Amino acid sequence: MRRLAWLFALVPALVASACGGNETPAPSVAVSIFPLYDVVRRVAGDRLPVHLVLPPGHDHHSFDPRPQDVAALAESGLVFAVGLGLDDWVVGIAKNAGSGEAKVFKVGPLVDPMLSPDGQTVDPHFWLDPVRMQQAVDVIVGALKTLDPEEGPLYRQRGEDVKHSLHELHQDIARRSGGWTKRKIVTFHGSLYYFAERYHLEVVAVVEPVPGQEPTARHLADVVETMKKTGAALFSEPQLDPRPAKVLASEAGVPLYEIDPQGGGPGTNSYEALLTQIADVLDKALQ
Repeated sequence: MRRLAWLFALVPALVASACGGNETPAPSVAVSIFPLYDVVRRVAGDRLPVHLVLPPGHDHHSFDPRPQDVAALAESGLVFAVGLGLDDWVVGIAKNAGSGEAKVFKVGPLVDPMLSPDGQTVDPHFWLDPVRMQQAVDVIVGALKTLDPEEGPLYRQRGEDVKHSLHELHQDIARRSGGWTKRKIVTFHGSLYYFAERYHLEVVAVVEPVPGQEPTARHLADVVETMKKTGAALFSEPQLDPRPAKVLASEAGVPLYEIDPQGGGPGTNSYEALLTQIADVLDKALQ
């Protein structure tokens, strides 16, 4: 977040430039991360421009917004965020743009979030459960209808189409998960608890409990021991430094698989493709 201070100072100029001086821009929407963005843009259709703030491949835990992201957030009529502590930088930018928190719509608290294993914090990664994402579609439709009531019936219809696709996705993954003979996994950070709960897997350890903070040697030794005892499959993530996971794989003598929990790049350019990618990797790792 090193660049935020000077970016905030640039907000008025950026917005004026983006809006063409005194002209009133068309209503627009911004979304913090790709999985939400894909659903929002499909519900919005051609009616509203939708801007993705976090570029694919970047880590949401350490994101520095670009000037164009600040401008898009400042001029948007509505900003969708995960909430639950994951993307608080969205709220910070909205406040410093002079629009306050009112236009930031946090989806996570409205889709039955679950506690993290420590029992002290709420896990924000709800999008990795396609059943909860169907709930998210409903709250997104409601928010867009409030922003743009005239298009309400079409938002509702497009939302039903998205929910049907997500239901089919869930049914497919549930069917595939029945063939996974292994049930224990070690994830790079705590991103897969929702997915694991939905499809009856057990996350027995996490390589990097605090994203961006190098795990201690004692912690890594404990993870190696856990993998040896349980036969758990090990996964890294493309947004984070894979070196600790590679060390673990070597020490435990197990393969290292990669799962992308955020998507947006080649092969994960839709929500369904993102979840299918995870299931594809698990098909290989858990047979």
